[in-house]
Amino acid sequence: MTVQIAEELARLHRLISLYDVPLRLTSAATAGEACVWCGRAADATTVELEPSASLPREGCMPCYLARLTWYVTWYDWHDHFHGCAFCQQRHTCHVGHGRRILHEQTVGPIDVRDECAICPAPLRPTELVAPLLWEGTSRMHLGYAHLRCLARKAAPQ
Repeated sequence: MTVQIAEELARLHRLISLYDVPLRLTSAATAGEACVWCGRAADATTVELEPSASLPREGCMPCYLARLTWYVTWYDWHDHFHGCAFCQQRHTCHVGHGRRILHEQTVGPIDVRDECAICPAPLRPTELVAPLLWEGTSRMHLGYAHLRCLARKAAPQ
């Protein structure tokens, strides 16, 4: 995993606080007395999520670190992919594949679905896949796409 500077960790903290908090919270989580993800009672290791929110929200350290690791590994893979000639030309890249594998190891703990954002078929380990970032009108989404789907979408119709 890449070492992050303080500004980047603050940005990732805001992303986790804004996009990864469930819409429905228990009364204990709404009161800031329990983890918003697993419901574990707040303790000395609990992470305060975006303090500017109107309600106090807390995350336990294991849940928070799982999400932070997911974001860091996704951005490592994304940054490599967009700077690598092999990845951009849809060739097998061992570094890119390694970063994908590291990222995929973080998916289980946070229940992110690993499917193509375009087709939406499951992503198989043998398929060439790209990390995909898109911004909509209401939120940003980090995901994945088959390279074949991206190529079809980019081809003139």
